[in-house]
Amino acid sequence: MADQNFIYYALLFAAVLTIPLLRLAAKQLAQLAHTPGHGTSVVGVVGGGYGGKSELFTRADVAKHNTKEDLWVVINGKVYDLSEYVDEHPGGVAAMMKNAGADATVGFSGPQHPSRVLDMVDEYQVGVIDESEKDK
Repeated sequence: MADQNFIYYALLFAAVLTIPLLRLAAKQLAQLAHTPGHGTSVVGVVGGGYGGKSELFTRADVAKHNTKEDLWVVINGKVYDLSEYVDEHPGGVAAMMKNAGADATVGFSGPQHPSRVLDMVDEYQVGVIDESEKDK
């Protein structure tokens, strides 16, 4: 009986530790496999700018990225992939989700953000909004 209890608790302990590690690994792999605007080919990681910081996106492109796991925003006409930063945001996930897949310029420009935040967010830039789409 004691051997069975030991095995049960050992398996339970292993499962409790394994599940968060698997979730973390899955999140990292998903970020590596996701290339904004181009399906799922592996090109780069956040900060290097998947397609380059000058890649053009429409607002419709950005709107597709509106979940906690895949969160893009537009700030001053620049497109940012903040997926890996969502859980680290001091204001919490809910604050980030308010503008997920949309223009966050007004919320970002509020008094809650020190001026250095604009420099920090630059590493997450993946492109810019294609302003020529307005005319179509």
